[in-house]
Amino acid sequence: MSAARKGGDSKGPEGGPPKSFEEALERLEAIVEELEGGEPPLEKAVGLYEEGVGLFRFCRQQLDAAQKRIEELAGETEDALSLQAFEEDEEEDEEDDES
Repeated sequence: MSAARKGGDSKGPEGGPPKSFEEALERLEAIVEELEGGEPPLEKAVGLYEEGVGLFRFCRQQLDAAQKRIEELAGETEDALSLQAFEEDEEEDEEDDES
């Protein structure tokens, strides 16, 4: 079974795994154009489709990882802002108690 069917990385333009999301997306777009624009022989079309599925999976993994990272960073920012607001409220309460 090929790497694309196993869910592994598909091949980049030089035959190795894609080096980046952008590289994989560019190759995927080229595959779509080739499949839509011409009439490749059946075996070639199936091979291109299989490569495209692998590239799609690679891109999806990259997007999921980026989304998770953004959500983690946003959560850290919200936690820091909540802590800062809590500390400011405590300082105001202490000032009110001293008055």
